[in-house]
Amino acid sequence: MKKLLAVLFAVTIGFVWMSGCSGGGGSEGEYSYEEIMAKFTGEPERNVTLKVLENDIAVDEGYFDELIAAFNARYAEYGIKAEDANMSQYTDLEKNGPLGYGPDVLYDANDKIMRYAENNHVLPLPTERLDVYREGVTDEAIAQTYAMRKYGMDLKFGIPIAVQTPVLFYRKDRFAREADADGNGTPDVLETYSALYEYSKGIRAGSTNDEPVYGYVQSLNNEYFNFGYLLSYGAYIFGETTQDIGLAAGESYKGLQVMQDLASVMDRDASSDTYTVQAYASLAGGKYAATITTPDVYVKFFKALADRYEKSEKLTRAEAEAKARENLMVANVPRLPVSGNLKEPLRDAQGDTFAATTMGGVNGYAISSYTKSPKACLLFAEFASQYEQVVARSAKLGIVPARKDAAQAQQVSGYSRMVYERIEQGRVVMMPSVRALTYVWSSVGSMFAAVTDDVTIKGNGSPKEYASAQSLTALLNKTVEDIKKTMQIA
Repeated sequence: MKKLLAVLFAVTIGFVWMSGCSGGGGSEGEYSYEEIMAKFTGEPERNVTLKVLENDIAVDEGYFDELIAAFNARYAEYGIKAEDANMSQYTDLEKNGPLGYGPDVLYDANDKIMRYAENNHVLPLPTERLDVYREGVTDEAIAQTYAMRKYGMDLKFGIPIAVQTPVLFYRKDRFAREADADGNGTPDVLETYSALYEYSKGIRAGSTNDEPVYGYVQSLNNEYFNFGYLLSYGAYIFGETTQDIGLAAGESYKGLQVMQDLASVMDRDASSDTYTVQAYASLAGGKYAATITTPDVYVKFFKALADRYEKSEKLTRAEAEAKARENLMVANVPRLPVSGNLKEPLRDAQGDTFAATTMGGVNGYAISSYTKSPKACLLFAEFASQYEQVVARSAKLGIVPARKDAAQAQQVSGYSRMVYERIEQGRVVMMPSVRALTYVWSSVGSMFAAVTDDVTIKGNGSPKEYASAQSLTALLNKTVEDIKKTMQIA
């Protein structure tokens, strides 16, 4: 009888918590930590199927199949089974969860998961149960991306798996004749944006319009990648409050100048939404020599390059993959000129430049507030975030593990350590885990499009409308006001 009452109590508390998550609950301070964690207490639910929404690349490349097969074997005695939710990775839990057809477990970026957390669409987690939150396992800056104070407590709502921030991808064989004066393994022309600009200008001038070839090309309309140009020159996203928007702080206009100079030597396709899709084949085929994107797409570049070698050089698949592994390189983003002018020759590559700052984020798992099997969901999240699984994910896909111990594993690529060095040096600014960030992206994207189109479309290689520090600063200030208006309307 006592056991039955205990079970009924846990179920009742779970119901109260779920009502709060669905918008029908009371004030935040109403619940104790123990009451909230009651959903995870006791034996796991038996004979249940968990719908897991995974990253598309993990699904496409077969890692997710391996993960759920291992999980299902481990918990077969409970009848617990995980399967692909078979939904778009952009499925919105905020809209679909209350309607009853969202996933039980979802993999997403910290800003999106924490947006869900603000309105109780994902559950706070018993971090003491999760190995990834054990002291020293996960860097504090990474762990804090999933932290929020709610219900009078400091809670975490996500399980960190992968660190995201731009890195430089290039083909080593394209730069075989380029100097490496400091012997660090990265050609000198890739170490500063000034040198990369000159290299790219020469490459483009030496190719024809019928078969154009480019040096450095990156997505010009991707707010996440391009935010780093502003951050590097003193901008910030939010200050003490979300009304303090620092896009125009410092000398951030110089970041827009750098973007204009780079855009002038890029493929115009870089301004389209198709760039991120075509970048893999373009780098592999030699149309582009270098690009920046996030580490989690390494496997896409690798397969495209292996395909190229296999077909063009008539190699076996094993030979093609070995050659791709040797020639696909990942390096730090180039250093930026203090002047913000890539056309101005450098007298001293170190003294006249500084290490760039990039935006960062953390991808990981969260548990839907609408799931009927929270204990089984926690088992899945715990299993997927363990050392062995994160190392396996990194080895197969190329992610930078959020776990420090996994990032140091032999099977994990060296650029994981490079990214951690940047985090430790304060050169990765993690995306704010607040809903207000959703109002920033659109306005910032429009601003980036305006300044680069001013060069590529209107100016034929030189800025036309935004050709001065004053005009660029005015555009930054206007963008800040646009964001504030959007926030007020929302």
